[in-house]
Amino acid sequence: MSLGRNLKAAFQVVRALPVRTLLLALPVAASVALALATLAIDHGLSVKAQEAASSFGTDVISIRSGSKVIAGKSGAVANLTEEDVNALRSGVRGAKAVEGTRIENNVPTSAGAQSGKYTLFGVRPPWAKVRQFGAERGQFFDGDELDSAARVCVIGQTVARELYPNQDPIGQEIVINQVPFKVKGVLVSKGASPAEGDRDARIVIPLTTFFEKLYRTRLHLDQIVVQAKDATPEGLAKLDEQIATVLRQQHRIGAGQPDDFTVRLPERIAEESRGLSKDIFYLLLGLALVCGVVAILVLGVVTGQAVRSRRGEIGIRRALGATSDDILLQLWAESMVSSLLGGLIGIGLGIAGAWAIAQARQLAFGFDVLVILVPLIVVVLASLAGLFPARTAAALAPAEALRGKAA
Repeated sequence: MSLGRNLKAAFQVVRALPVRTLLLALPVAASVALALATLAIDHGLSVKAQEAASSFGTDVISIRSGSKVIAGKSGAVANLTEEDVNALRSGVRGAKAVEGTRIENNVPTSAGAQSGKYTLFGVRPPWAKVRQFGAERGQFFDGDELDSAARVCVIGQTVARELYPNQDPIGQEIVINQVPFKVKGVLVSKGASPAEGDRDARIVIPLTTFFEKLYRTRLHLDQIVVQAKDATPEGLAKLDEQIATVLRQQHRIGAGQPDDFTVRLPERIAEESRGLSKDIFYLLLGLALVCGVVAILVLGVVTGQAVRSRRGEIGIRRALGATSDDILLQLWAESMVSSLLGGLIGIGLGIAGAWAIAQARQLAFGFDVLVILVPLIVVVLASLAGLFPARTAAALAPAEALRGKAA
């Protein structure tokens, strides 16, 4: 019997039993949809994390204050200082640049009738190059303005859009925490990340102005950024060790005592920017794998039961001249149709779900080789599950199969 006739016979059975076919397809669909959506979302999160790491600087290490246990309770400590910056500059050989930053969140800001609360950064001019966060329009403030504690600022894209909706902000007055400033420029766009929020909702001013005109009593630093000469993983690891050694000496931390600061390498910044831990990713992928195993078992069991209930039909076909290969191909084709149907349903559901989540979380929507390969493997394995019962049916002698019908 020809291949076409065997496939036609298989499709006739599938059309005659649509409910059974759909029930066989559903576990495959669930597995494919979950696997595809998980992998597609992870792809989008990875792209976003890499963008965030690149935006922060793939050669930049961030240092923040740690925590200290006081009266049995753990709390943040403000213990980074200008002395730490100077010590790192002189004591860390692998550093290209070291810059300290003072940060204040939710600072009330207004311009004319518009107002809002934004993150305020106090920095030195070299910070813009280290963080790749210079002015897209206008100018960043210079060393003379730093030395004179000038009331000038560079604002983020969100600040410019909200406070100056119908005009160019450059040269305009802006009031930061009740102190008037002049807008010198608008920062390059950096977008948002789970780790830092809206990075365009920030205002940058000279560090001296921050301390002398706004927050005179809080002279600590909130962050120190260290730009590495060698941005390879090995180079960053060595720099990490040097930073820890210098800061432990600066803070007089004894052997065996925990650090009172936190060092974040670009890899950790990227992971924090994902917004979904690898543990959750592996859990979802594991659930997809479980669904795939269930789909394979269901197809195998149901196909085996179908073979036992259709022994008479198989005997008649063998008596009419069908070969064992014909029986094998027809029964395998039936399970393959169920697998393919489940795969198509799962692909549709997985793409729709991944796209919806990507839109909601502003993720890159795309596919890599793994996203395409895993659902394909699930479909192939599920279709192969029907091969073993089909081989059993194909091995039946015509007389034996016909006795099954008589019984």
